[in-house]
Amino acid sequence: MFVYRSRFLTRGEVWFDNEPDDKPVDWILYRQRSSPVPHARCRFFFTRLIDLGRSPDELLADMEETTVSKIRQAIEKDKLACERRDGSDARNLDEFETMWNEFAAAKGSAPLNRAWLQELAMAGALDMTAARDARGALLAVQATYRDKKRAQQLMVVSPYRSNPDIAARRLTNRANCFLHWNAMLRMKEQGIGYFDFGGWYPGTSDIELLGINAFKKSFGGQVVCEYECHRILTLKARLVLTIARILRHARDTRREYRANTQKQTDAANGHKVSPAF
Repeated sequence: MFVYRSRFLTRGEVWFDNEPDDKPVDWILYRQRSSPVPHARCRFFFTRLIDLGRSPDELLADMEETTVSKIRQAIEKDKLACERRDGSDARNLDEFETMWNEFAAAKGSAPLNRAWLQELAMAGALDMTAARDARGALLAVQATYRDKKRAQQLMVVSPYRSNPDIAARRLTNRANCFLHWNAMLRMKEQGIGYFDFGGWYPGTSDIELLGINAFKKSFGGQVVCEYECHRILTLKARLVLTIARILRHARDTRREYRANTQKQTDAANGHKVSPAF
């Protein structure tokens, strides 16, 4: 069991179908179980899995032709290279955090939870890989959680550019394809059975998430439905998590209200509004 200490609580994390140990924690987060955990609050978690038990040729045959072509171009034309990174090295985490936070600030999303990532690194469960171009310029960095049987992509980030040209976008896309392929081959060599893309959007309305789905689907594999559960062990955890859930709901409600207000304003001003789903 991986233990993470936040500001108020000590959380135990149990990945996949592993079991918790006797470390003292306030609550346990079970990530991606094949079945619900008794006496725990559970929700569905969809993800896409690649079976690494097959040969490299079989893995490539399961991919879309355009993705295979991008991987080959990255190797043969772009001359990209992948390098392993030590996740426990503060300099590597500094660079990763800077890249992630620049992107997050531009998108209005949450900054990197570095403390959590550091704990994964100290536990020996964090795998980091970077892709560079022929001149050595950094194109993308991937952070992956790894245990004995399965590896899950946690996040991938590229240096943020406010207005990249078409050539730069295409190069970054090929670098991401190459980075994923390289990670799969390394995990396969280490005897890991599955590569997990870390989530799958089951809806139909979010265009950005559907685009991410399309990228993941291009690598083959299959979508599976699993469970993410949490079991509260102390009264303090019950109080803190209840308050956090209320605050999160209020934040999401405000965000939805602002988005709807902006749509109405755009419509009143004669701007084109995307159709509602």
